[in-house]
Amino acid sequence: MSCQKLLCSDVMLKAMRNYILLFLSVLCIGCHKHSEHWETLLDVESYIESRPDSALSVLKGINVESLSCASEKAKHSLLTAMALDKKYVDTTDFSVLQPALDWYERHGNPTDRLRTFFYQGRIYRNKHDNESAMECFVKALDLGKKSDDILTRARIIVAQGNIYMSLYRWDKMIEANLCASELFLKGGVQHSYMNCLLRIINGYTLEEDFESAMHYSEICRDLLQYANDKLVSDYYSVHLTLLIGMDEPHDVLKQFIKEYLEVVPRDLVVWQTVSWAYSHMEDYATAEKFMARNNDFSSVDDRIRHYAVLSQIHSDAKNYKEALDAYESYIALRDSVEYSIFKQDTKFVEDRYKLELAAVNERAKRNFSTVVVISVVLLSGCLILWNRSRLRILNLAKQISDSEAERYRLLYCQIEGERDNLASLLEEKNNGNSAALKVVASRLEILNKFLHAHITKNYEVDQKAADELDALVSNREDFMNSNRLAFSGSHPEFIAYLKDSNLSEYEINYCCLYAIGLRGKDVGAYMNMRSHYNVSSAIREKLGIGEHDTNLGIYLRKLLVNLPS
Repeated sequence: MSCQKLLCSDVMLKAMRNYILLFLSVLCIGCHKHSEHWETLLDVESYIESRPDSALSVLKGINVESLSCASEKAKHSLLTAMALDKKYVDTTDFSVLQPALDWYERHGNPTDRLRTFFYQGRIYRNKHDNESAMECFVKALDLGKKSDDILTRARIIVAQGNIYMSLYRWDKMIEANLCASELFLKGGVQHSYMNCLLRIINGYTLEEDFESAMHYSEICRDLLQYANDKLVSDYYSVHLTLLIGMDEPHDVLKQFIKEYLEVVPRDLVVWQTVSWAYSHMEDYATAEKFMARNNDFSSVDDRIRHYAVLSQIHSDAKNYKEALDAYESYIALRDSVEYSIFKQDTKFVEDRYKLELAAVNERAKRNFSTVVVISVVLLSGCLILWNRSRLRILNLAKQISDSEAERYRLLYCQIEGERDNLASLLEEKNNGNSAALKVVASRLEILNKFLHAHITKNYEVDQKAADELDALVSNREDFMNSNRLAFSGSHPEFIAYLKDSNLSEYEINYCCLYAIGLRGKDVGAYMNMRSHYNVSSAIREKLGIGEHDTNLGIYLRKLLVNLPS
């Protein structure tokens, strides 16, 4: 009787197991057996990049209810969203893309996942939700890191760059477009490659890195023969802005404007930039004439610059009411943009998402470890991690050592030249300003310590010299005073000129920071002050420099070179 029960129980268990296997098989077949439309969807995917109109027409002809499973509906959803986007149909509605979002969150190949979350980010951008858009772009790049779709990856990086540009993060914008430009070049998409170059030129111009801006402008100019009229116009506008930033002579600006107007059709000329150039040359009548042609603003930044230039033009023409109206419009727009930037914390999204992703991966690893033999896995894991960490530390130490060696080699070359200059100055001006010569002698002593440490390889002396230098720079007030005194010894005419212009001692200290090569944002950061712009404006007024005449740092460095020492 007992054996009979056991036999019966065994038969029931086998039958149940067979039913379960059959049920799972039916599920698998149901999920992977595609409908008659599957081949059509794959065909649409092959030409959607070049013929989005045809693709959208075919997709609309497919009855979604006739698609066999979630994976097919997701593919149809994604392709429809792609076709609409490529036809420049901007939407703020997720309904078309939702089936793809639901499926590709956990399933699908890397390319489909890359594209899905890119287009989700595009929709958030249309809704002006930059933080959510950036999170989608980071997620897309992570889930699609094994995809070979380099064009979608490039477009995601460009979209990230556009968000950074809207936040005035020029360094991050440049970095994004440099990366994207390489992908577009590799993918053979010439117009997108040139658009990235134009953004890079703009970014470097705003950063006042004119050498880098000119480098990419020359690359872009060589490609103009392959560009359409719109790209050619954009190039001339961007390069003209660069020439203004570099404070090029008026005849150079006029010659370039002449070429601009000869090459580019009038309906594509960016009149605002031309007007700005003439305002920079103080030809306000011509600037106002061209400004009157400018009624189409492609961005808020264009409107801000329009009212800033218009206010300057009216002010110089003594049309004070019109100048005030334009200035009020400029202030209102600028304040709204700054408030919008203040509200957003997009720059933290990437790090936050990476930390969350790392936490999820860590939990997954711990859960997996409980399934296998814990002792063996832990022992193997510890050995592997220890070995990898040791190799990584050794490689990193070597890289740092090589990098530091090269940096110190260049540093000591500079120090040696500076030491010789200061020593020569002390020999020539023994009867000069005693306070200035005392500062020079003090700096010379620190430099000699660096050189002595380098020659004798005495790192203890080297560290003492570095500590002295750190102490000098960290005390802002003492450093700025000693910096001014050093300039009074090496360039007395420069300091005399600033004093004759009625600059206070504090303002002269401020000018000396520019004179040693710092840029405006560097000066503001070092002085840790919010009134940096007000101090700069006060100095401009005393030196007779207009708001749009030239960059203050460029002016002071030219003054330092041109005045006899």
